[in-house]
Amino acid sequence: MKKIFLLLTVIGLSLTSCSDDDVDRDTFSEVFEVDNVNFLQSGNFSVTVPLNPQIYASDVILVYRLAGANSQGNDIWEPIPTTYNLAEGQLNYFFDFSRNDVVVYLDSDFDPMLRQDFSLGQVLRIVIVPGYFSQSVDINNYDAVISALNTKQGGEVQIQKL
Repeated sequence: MKKIFLLLTVIGLSLTSCSDDDVDRDTFSEVFEVDNVNFLQSGNFSVTVPLNPQIYASDVILVYRLAGANSQGNDIWEPIPTTYNLAEGQLNYFFDFSRNDVVVYLDSDFDPMLRQDFSLGQVLRIVIVPGYFSQSVDINNYDAVISALNTKQGGEVQIQKL
């Protein structure tokens, strides 16, 4: 009986043994950059970005907008949804997604073309992450998300231009 218990213990330990490799092989993400996004009246001030191939049902989409650069010249990525209270009125970016696409909207209580710095030539980053991952990191901080993904994946996340 002791030999059987010892054998089962050894087998159990070998099946659950850990390695020194801290890379999470189940966390795969993608980052897409979409340049020159124009929110136009003809498109109801929305932009659709197709996802090909489609994402898993458990994946989560995070969207960020390039808001400028800091004093060191580093890009500032703000999370969407976001709201601006401008002299002309309130302006909002928000989005929704399905397994097949991401739709980003620009909504305001004034004509968005009055503020072309918000409606034309925008740069967006779309980050696809597993659902459980989005609960373990500050998704409002683009740099924190990318840093955590780099750590989980054991290498630098590649940004694909669309």
